[in-house]
Amino acid sequence: MTSSIESSTSDRDALSRTALKDYVKRVCPEDYLEQLLNVVREYTDHELPHYTDALTAAFQDVQPVFARPRYAEFFWHCATTVPGYAARVTLANGPAESEGSEKLFTLWQGVHHDDVAAEQVLQHARDESAHSRLFVRLTETAFPAFLPPGAGTRLAATMPDIRTRPLDKTSVSVPHEHLIDHLVQMNIGEIRTRLHMHLFAPIIFGFTPTQEKPTSRRILESLVKDEVRHIGYTALLMEQWATDGAGERIRALYQNRLHIFNELTVEQTEGAVRSHGRGEFPDLLEL
Repeated sequence: MTSSIESSTSDRDALSRTALKDYVKRVCPEDYLEQLLNVVREYTDHELPHYTDALTAAFQDVQPVFARPRYAEFFWHCATTVPGYAARVTLANGPAESEGSEKLFTLWQGVHHDDVAAEQVLQHARDESAHSRLFVRLTETAFPAFLPPGAGTRLAATMPDIRTRPLDKTSVSVPHEHLIDHLVQMNIGEIRTRLHMHLFAPIIFGFTPTQEKPTSRRILESLVKDEVRHIGYTALLMEQWATDGAGERIRALYQNRLHIFNELTVEQTEGAVRSHGRGEFPDLLEL
């Protein structure tokens, strides 16, 4: 009897290790950056040589923690061993996207000198506002027992919706150099968000009740599609600005901002690593 139980446990462990290995390989492959760049090139229909050079150099210099396989392993670990973790992370994206939409709308209000960039920033702000509510709906769909009845609706009502605001500009114009800096940071943030969506999607879809899987899939696919569009428009703006003479500035900004962004990611991950890592993921806190 004992031998049979031990064998069964061993089989489950082997299956778990195999599933983890497959998951990490799919969501965070070794050539992640090149795959990302290929997706962005296809979306923009542009080779993006300046953007590619700047982003590649920054990734080589910083080696951001969010693009490491161990980061994916840690998310798998938490989602599969910590009760409620996947639901809490999914829901937390709602207020975060709402806050992002506010920042983008404020940026749009000050962009007076570049109508093309301003129009895309405004659309991005509207997308983030919509996403904040989609994440609440996704939580209710994938984890129906997580929120009390009506809690999702109440949370959504507390989040500002910039889609209904008057389109009034401020009198103070954002300098072009500051706009470039803002959108470099936005581009990096969207790259991380896209990777997070790849981490979330198979876990969330796996938790979703069978009858709700079509809805969950539609929401997830919509979110990922928008992330590619956001990375794409900011990448294309960088390429155009670099071609016009801002190439060295953009390259330096990517290295500086990715370094800072990486430090923030480690800080944001530290609490979860200490609470749930069981001493197995100290390397995620190393810069």
